[in-house]
Amino acid sequence: MKKLVSCIFLGLVLCNVGYAEKYVCSYLFNQEPSSIVFERKGSIFEKSNGAKNTIIFEDEYAIVLSNTFTYDDKSPSNYTTVIDKKNLTFVFVGLQYQDNTVIIEGKCSEF
Repeated sequence: MKKLVSCIFLGLVLCNVGYAEKYVCSYLFNQEPSSIVFERKGSIFEKSNGAKNTIIFEDEYAIVLSNTFTYDDKSPSNYTTVIDKKNLTFVFVGLQYQDNTVIIEGKCSEF
């Protein structure tokens, strides 16, 4: 009985550790290859550039991340990322009045 309980406990612990979610996504920016890492940290995704994005939508097909900034001297800006969990692709854009970023998209690997 102790062996059975130990095996179940070990299995549950290993399953929880294995659920860490990380996407490494590659793209071209100014014709140069680049990559960014998205790693789940509870209810947010932390990016390899240090930004923390809130999950605003998620289902079995997609994750939508968002980060909004307000400044004293600039208009507000929003950075949005959509990760396709099935096709392992992503698209990213930053929106700010008269100063949007280019749309970046690429392929991801999940770890």
